[in-house]
Amino acid sequence: MIETVSSIASFIVGKYESNPHWDHWPFGPGYGDFWASALKMLFVSAILGVILIFLRVLFGPNGKFRDPEIDREAAEMREKALQDLEEELNSGKISELDYKFKKKRIMH
Repeated sequence: MIETVSSIASFIVGKYESNPHWDHWPFGPGYGDFWASALKMLFVSAILGVILIFLRVLFGPNGKFRDPEIDREAAEMREKALQDLEEELNSGKISELDYKFKKKRIMH
């Protein structure tokens, strides 16, 4: 019985010690030559890039699943900030140059 268990263990260890060529791809422990590691990082970056683009299309500006409430709240906040800025300019708290810079920052 003990010989059977030890032979199974040595068989498993022997399989993993053989180090086949594909054992680095794509999610190995990170050892190997430079190109295997570089290609692995490129592969993972490509997958993450596709996911980010997919989410941007779905939930970004004019996205299919974007909540219109978000855009409405942003427009209200922008209008309020512009009104406050106009009041500061009319009361003389800020200069015309400051007004232009702050307005540009609010609008973008």
